[in-house]
Amino acid sequence: MATFYGLNTNTSSGFFNSMLGSSSGSNNLYSSLSASLGDYAAIKNGSYRKLVKAYYAQQAEETNKSGENNKKSTVNSAYDVLAGNTNSFDKKPLVELSTKADALKTSSEALMKRGSDSLFQKKEVKDETGAITSQYDRDKIFQAVKSFTEDYNALVTQTAKTDNTSILRKGVNMIQNTASYEESLSDIGITINEDNTLSIDEEKFKKADMLDVKSMFNGSVSMTGKVYQKAADIYNLSANAASSNSLYNNNAAYVNALSGTLYNSYL
Repeated sequence: MATFYGLNTNTSSGFFNSMLGSSSGSNNLYSSLSASLGDYAAIKNGSYRKLVKAYYAQQAEETNKSGENNKKSTVNSAYDVLAGNTNSFDKKPLVELSTKADALKTSSEALMKRGSDSLFQKKEVKDETGAITSQYDRDKIFQAVKSFTEDYNALVTQTAKTDNTSILRKGVNMIQNTASYEESLSDIGITINEDNTLSIDEEKFKKADMLDVKSMFNGSVSMTGKVYQKAADIYNLSANAASSNSLYNNNAAYVNALSGTLYNSYL
């Protein structure tokens, strides 16, 4: 049997027997078999993988902490967490994620504005001959779209660093939605890279039909509107996780301090 968090399954027969309802003597074989079957079930459903991952993550964290006793046992560290000492849980990645999501929301909103505040509102411009025409401010629109792509790329990159399945799901949905516009984006000079980030060709973009650009980026039903919604979802999830009294480890994995057992705290 293996040892996790200082609990050797060979010396825990009293626990297993009490859980299985066995006593002694002829029931010893039954207890051993049941414990083995329990181990098999845990391996099959992935519980051991989660325990091992959590165990070594804690060991690495303790080793890297300067000034701490490297010999401090993992079981003591885990009990500290359950007792409410959450200092070892780094919420910085979650805060960073919420910041990047908020930045994408802001750059998306700038493109989505309609009416007189819209970046796609034509302005009257006097040419060299003195003639007045209505034109799009292509430079201003390009800068806004460039900011959007930079914020989009930052969020895609940061989202890929988390193990929080809810956040990852929103990130994947955002990427898939953007991919559905790949051909239209290419027509206006925007390329989806292999790592799911975006690149923008300034010259091609400024020469594109601004009506096509407007249909892609302007309004709540545009591609930008859909990206905005996913960014808002990611912002809410990461901000709530970072500020919650619940415990999250440095991989944004939830730790249930109310479970009453070390085993359940890592499931």
